[in-house]
Amino acid sequence: MKAQQRFKIAAGAVLTLGLIALVGRLSNSPAVHAQGNGTNDEGQLIEIGYAIAPVPLSLEGKNRDMVGLGSFIVNAQADCNGCHTAGGPPNFNYANYGNPYFLNHPLGTKTDPTAYLAGGSPFGQAVPSSASVGGFPIGSIPSSYPPNGYPIDPTTGFPYAGPVIISRNLTPDKNGLPEGHTLQQFKEILRTGKDFDNIHPTCQSDTDPNIALGICVPPPVDGSKLQVMPWPLFHNMTDHQIEAIYEYLSAIPCIDNTFSPPAAGAPNELRNDCGAANQAVVPGHAAQSSRRARRQ
Repeated sequence: MKAQQRFKIAAGAVLTLGLIALVGRLSNSPAVHAQGNGTNDEGQLIEIGYAIAPVPLSLEGKNRDMVGLGSFIVNAQADCNGCHTAGGPPNFNYANYGNPYFLNHPLGTKTDPTAYLAGGSPFGQAVPSSASVGGFPIGSIPSSYPPNGYPIDPTTGFPYAGPVIISRNLTPDKNGLPEGHTLQQFKEILRTGKDFDNIHPTCQSDTDPNIALGICVPPPVDGSKLQVMPWPLFHNMTDHQIEAIYEYLSAIPCIDNTFSPPAAGAPNELRNDCGAANQAVVPGHAAQSSRRARRQ
């Protein structure tokens, strides 16, 4: 796995711990139990959420308080865009002149709105071949990976260990559904990690035809679950918080990601049917409206 990929995963883990701290605090506060009935604590988070939202929001028909709270969780705690950005080097999820890791960034810290939550960031394999990392530590279960018998992957020179995991496009489609999912599906994703798209199923054997296609992941990795995505931590959130995230994601601009390499076996995974009125402007990326609705 490349250094940049390892850095992004480590950063995501640290920021996720921050989110869990927030969850614990909010779960014990009247703000959550009151379901957003105007308490001072939640009101402050809502105000901050609107102040830091990096893209214009469509609030028609939305619960404004829930959108603001969702923005706070997504942008101030969970750093969803850190993993789900469509941006690449040199600035990744930041705009030109807005990268806080650079010496000179006259715009301060500024997110690139043209790549915001549109997916496409690579995170390497769910579990690399043990041979590629010089073996696993003594006592590891499994002691090696993949199981014996898997063919050599010509792209790596090591036994086949599955495809590179690519982050998903979270922006809403023309119907306002983030990643094309309903609220109930979204809750199930954050609670259980279920991959409704089933992009990378578990290989059934070392002769599974999906190995040649570079799609399946060898056991014991559970291909029915989203890999890398920190749902085992997010599942601790309350329904109120998950609903707020969903409401916020339904209010951000749709992006039809035509410019990032898609996940193996899912050439249209990052594409989005934005319709005529909800298309985000993506200068420099030659974005175009997809005529194919994703997951509809």
